[in-house]
Amino acid sequence: MKKFLAFLSTVIMVLAVLPSGMSRSHAAVSFNDVPRDAWYYEHVQYVANHPRELMVGYAGNFGPLDNLTVEQFIKIAVAAAGKGVVVPSDKYWGDVYVSIGLELGFVQPGEFTDYKRPITRAEMARIIIRSLPMITGEKDIPYNENEIRSRIADYDGIPVNLREYVCKAYQLGILVGGTDGKFNPNGNLTRASAAAVIHKMLEPGLRTIYTPPEEVWSDEEFEAYIRENAEDFYAIAKIEDRKIYLRTADKPTPTLLSDKYNPDIHELLYECAKTMAYYAQKNGNAFSIAYSDFFGGSAILYYYVDNKTTHPSIKIEFYAEPRMNYVAERYAPGEQKNPALYSWTLSALYDDDYLLGQGWEPDKDRKKFSWIQDKYAKVLLHLSNIVYGPSQGKAFYDFMIEHQLHAYYTDFSKDDKYIGKVPNANIEVAYYFKVPEAMDKWFWTTKPEVRK
Repeated sequence: MKKFLAFLSTVIMVLAVLPSGMSRSHAAVSFNDVPRDAWYYEHVQYVANHPRELMVGYAGNFGPLDNLTVEQFIKIAVAAAGKGVVVPSDKYWGDVYVSIGLELGFVQPGEFTDYKRPITRAEMARIIIRSLPMITGEKDIPYNENEIRSRIADYDGIPVNLREYVCKAYQLGILVGGTDGKFNPNGNLTRASAAAVIHKMLEPGLRTIYTPPEEVWSDEEFEAYIRENAEDFYAIAKIEDRKIYLRTADKPTPTLLSDKYNPDIHELLYECAKTMAYYAQKNGNAFSIAYSDFFGGSAILYYYVDNKTTHPSIKIEFYAEPRMNYVAERYAPGEQKNPALYSWTLSALYDDDYLLGQGWEPDKDRKKFSWIQDKYAKVLLHLSNIVYGPSQGKAFYDFMIEHQLHAYYTDFSKDDKYIGKVPNANIEVAYYFKVPEAMDKWFWTTKPEVRK
C-alpha cells in the first residue's frame, strides 16, 4: 500500500497538463511546504496556477527541495508550448511526453539514456533554447562567448556540446548561475529553482539580462577632473592608488575609510564617484561628495538632476561600520535582521522639461505619465551594477524603481515599507517611507557575499 501511495504521489506531481487555451476555474493553488516569505513563493504560484499547470504538487505539498528529473522538465516544456496531451491508461506518462519532446525537437535521440534521473542545469539550458521559438518566439539569439566566459567562473566545466545553449540561456537572463559567480552546469535544480527558471522563461520581463554599461572616464580622466575642480570637492583630500582620502573642515587630515567590514569599500567608492562625475558632466547635471566621521565614518555621493537645488536625485552612502535603518527600527522594531553597509536615497529621476513635455498638470492622473527618465535611470542602473554586480544590481535597480513609481502612483502621505530579501538578489533591504522622517525613498542594504 505504501509503495502504491508513493507511486500515486509521484504521478500526481508531474501530470495534470491542460490542453492549450483551457483555463482553470478552481481557486488558486497553495502549498503547505511553500511559505509566503520563501524566495521562490511567487515563482511556485506562477507555475502551479498557470492555465497549463506547468508544475503541480501532491497531497498539499510542492516539494520545493526535490530535484527535477529529465522527463519532468520535458513535460513542462511540452506543456508550455501549448501541446495538450492526454495520456492513455495503458501508457506511462513519461514515455508519452518524451515521445512528444522528440517529435518537437526539444530533445534528440540518444541524448539521454535515463529520463528518470535529475536533469542538469546545462541540459535544461539546451531544452529551453530549443523550445523557446515555439513558446515565446525567441530564436537566433546572439551572444559573445568570450564576454560570457569572463563572467562565469566555472565556464570550462560546461560540457563542450552544451556551451552554445548555456551561453544563449545566460544571455537571455533565464539561467544565470549562483551568487558565487558559478553556473554549476552539472548540478541539478530543485523544483523551487526550476519554478523560477520557468517563470523567467515564459515572462521575459522578469529576466536579469546583462547589458554592458556605458564606458565612462578612465581613471586618469576622472582624477584630472577632480584636480581641475578641487574647489568643488573639498571633501576629497587626495586620491592615491584608486583610493579616495576624505576630510571635513573640522578634521582636515586625509582619512581613509576602514575596510574592516567591507573589503571592497575603496573600489566601490572610487568607481561610483567616477561614474557619477562622468554622467553629471555628460548630462549637464552636478555631482558632489561628502564625508561624515560619525559612527565609524561614511562617504556620501550625490547626483543632482536639478543643479539649482540642494536636493539630490540619487544619493549613496557607504558605511565603514554596519548600521541599522533608524526609521525602520523606530516604526518596525526587530524586523531588520542584518545591519546595512550601504544606503540609497532617491527623489526625482526626471527633469522638468521631460515631465512638462508630456503635458503634465497637477490635477491629471499620475499613472498617465512617465516618471523615470531614461538617462537618469541609466545612471542608477550603472551604479547598482557596480555595488552589487550586474545580475544582482539589476534586481535591486528593478526593486528601487518599483517603489519609486509606487510613490508617484499612490498617496505620498501613506507609509510604505519593505524589510527583507530583495527578489533575485542576495541582499537584504530595510526600507521605510515615513513622512516626515523619510521624505524620499531610502533603501538600506547589506553587502552581498559575492557581487554577481
